[in-house]
Amino acid sequence: MTDTEDRTQAFATVQDIGAMYRISRPTIYRLIERGEIEAVKVGRATRIAMASVERYFASLPRMTKAA
Repeated sequence: MTDTEDRTQAFATVQDIGAMYRISRPTIYRLIERGEIEAVKVGRATRIAMASVERYFASLPRMTKAA
């Protein structure tokens, strides 16, 4: 993978994140507003930092078996 390919994989669209993680567009924007995931604006387009999404999911509590 080239350096350019690494950089293009660093960000994704709101639509891409929604499809990858099966979460709605409004939920994604709420996460951005609360600072739980990082995003940048490029003109009118919103791009989300993939690393921040991965950190967010890693920080969520794990489900355990009910006793």
